Amino acid sequence: MNHFIKIAVIVFVFLFLSINVFSQTPMDKIEMDKRFNPEVSASSRQLWEDSLNCELVGGWFSGICNSTFIVDTLAYVGSGNYLQIFDMSDLLHPTLLGKFKCPELVEEIYVNALIAYVAVGDSGLRIIDVSDPTAPVGIGYYDTEGYYYGVHVVGDFAYVADSKKGLYIIDVSDPANPEEIGYCNTGYEARRIQVVDTIAYLVDENDGLRIINVSDPANPVQIECYNTASSAQDAFVVDSLAYVADAADGLRIIKISDPTSPEEIGFYDTEDLARGVYVVDSLAYVANGSVGLRIINVSDPTAPEEIGYWIKTECQVFDVQVFDTLVYVTSPDRGLRVINVSNPISPFEVVFCDTWGEIYDVQVVDNFVYVADNKGALRILDISDVSNPYGIGYYDTEGSANSVQVVENFAYIADRFKGLRIIDISNPSNPSEVGYYETGSRYCYDLQVIDTLVYLVDAHEGFFIIDVSDPINPVEIGCCEGAMATSIEVIDTLAYLVNGFSGFLLMNVSDPASPEEIGYYHVEGDACAIDVVDTLAYVAAYYDGLRIINVSDPTAPEEIGYCNPGSDCYDVYVVGDLAYVAGESDGLRVIDVSDPTNPNEVGFYKNYHVPGISSFGSTFGIYVHNDLIYMANGFCGLYIVRYTGGSEIEEEKFVEEGISLLNLNYGVDIRFSLAERKKVKVEIYNILGQRVEKLMEGINPAGMYSLSWEGNTGIYFVRVEIGDKVYSEKGIVIR
Repeated sequence: MNHFIKIAVIVFVFLFLSINVFSQTPMDKIEMDKRFNPEVSASSRQLWEDSLNCELVGGWFSGICNSTFIVDTLAYVGSGNYLQIFDMSDLLHPTLLGKFKCPELVEEIYVNALIAYVAVGDSGLRIIDVSDPTAPVGIGYYDTEGYYYGVHVVGDFAYVADSKKGLYIIDVSDPANPEEIGYCNTGYEARRIQVVDTIAYLVDENDGLRIINVSDPANPVQIECYNTASSAQDAFVVDSLAYVADAADGLRIIKISDPTSPEEIGFYDTEDLARGVYVVDSLAYVANGSVGLRIINVSDPTAPEEIGYWIKTECQVFDVQVFDTLVYVTSPDRGLRVINVSNPISPFEVVFCDTWGEIYDVQVVDNFVYVADNKGALRILDISDVSNPYGIGYYDTEGSANSVQVVENFAYIADRFKGLRIIDISNPSNPSEVGYYETGSRYCYDLQVIDTLVYLVDAHEGFFIIDVSDPINPVEIGCCEGAMATSIEVIDTLAYLVNGFSGFLLMNVSDPASPEEIGYYHVEGDACAIDVVDTLAYVAAYYDGLRIINVSDPTAPEEIGYCNPGSDCYDVYVVGDLAYVAGESDGLRVIDVSDPTNPNEVGFYKNYHVPGISSFGSTFGIYVHNDLIYMANGFCGLYIVRYTGGSEIEEEKFVEEGISLLNLNYGVDIRFSLAERKKVKVEIYNILGQRVEKLMEGINPAGMYSLSWEGNTGIYFVRVEIGDKVYSEKGIVIR
């Protein structure tokens, strides 16, 4: 069928249905059908919340590692937004075969018949063809308004734990067109699920273990609920026993031979937060937070006894899977660890698959990005193609890398626990440490390198000046023990030391052996970072936005302007007339500082943020290179963003004129403007009045907005709520 015939058919169908459907059902009265989700490509999802005058160019979205699933020699691993597939056939040299980018955080993975079913937080269930592990392909998805934590697949059905609603049962007999067929509302905080025969065991954080009859998938019915003492996180069912990882109350063993009357018959205090559990034969393997993997003999379930354990410093363990004599445990910030338990009394680590930890700082030099991973690593990415960066080098600093600066062939790392680390990066694929200097505390946060001197700040021990003319043997040549700080900027002979509620100090460093305080300025709202350009200091104040201080007289600094974009300001980088501010929980804010007495926000880019996980999606660092903004986004990895607007945008130009649509070959481009800060909701409906997609919901500042949505051939309606007004427009998708 050619495009003209398609258009004729679509228009005829629209005219017919508009009389029979929309004449009776106005757009502002449409009921949302949560169960209806036509086949829409995964790229149509809003991966990030929204933006103004900024666009995503590329990124490396690895991060928090929550889940793994093992099939023979393949390990399917969640890493931030990615599903990663590792070949583990050579345990000493695991190989990353392929990866698939999901819209949001990968919470749990289940693989069945060469298809991976992935619980992806707010973006629902993603269905991915992994028949070729080197090139996984998304083939379908199902979403509700909740947050998907867990998934278990049996036959043609996927059982999903939705933290806001409970159990959803989805028919996946046609993976490209999943359809909800049953639902059981268990309230809030459903975490994990396992199905055995006709019974689903749903782990509910607040209410323990829920037992649900799913013999009729269209009508699941709760049989009973066993409320554990603490906060149930995971369960593993074997025969007539359910083993529950109950956070602070360790491992609970519940008899379920009579599902109407579950009864606890044994428990073991694991001494930390039991997060995950897997049982093989008479052994229970418990992922136990900060105290690692615990191996418990449950041959007598009334008297479980620990017989072995594995622990690694600074390595939280959340999930566990067992295959033969190997245990695979996931650490949100330390990746996938593989433990040999052939002798369960003395388990040992065989290897680990590196995922990313928590990205705190970033610097760009030529075609390489150097990243400080707060979980103890320098990471090097090749960005010759900025839309598709890839990792080429890694060095474990063994502490907590907080800041990075690259000068010629060396990367200088401020490692919170290990002080100054000097890494040779002449071969980016094989970086190696050549020298170090330890401050003696666990609070070394930032540095700056000028010529052969490193200016290092420690929040407990003070300010250090270190000679690195011989990088193998760095030598302290000056210090000021009282000048404790968390961030530093050095310009000529002045060092600006930032220290939270104390504001910033100005130090004369013309004589490096005797740094001397010459000025001080108290910044409202907890100063986090500073960038100095000419005679102006731009300070990111955590609670009070961007503060602009005149430092032409360093003995008497004076504030001349400020702009509070309404987010937690953590870092700042100034180029020309623009200040780029890292909003810890709100992404990138772009502020016009051409008139420093009257700075104005002209753009922003909100990255994904999960409430309750403070550093997931938090933007900690900003670096600008060749008109691209590199955002260090905590557990969310690296984002590369371009500012597309001009610095002359004025608020009065934003006139609220409703919405406009542009029909494209691949979908619909939705544009609207705001005259002032207002609440906005953007949704897509089909011609039956059923909601297909929610693209945006939240409070947004004045500005011009553009959203793109892809769908199958057909007629759709775009519904936009701006404040108390409702707009609707028809869109046509033709492929």
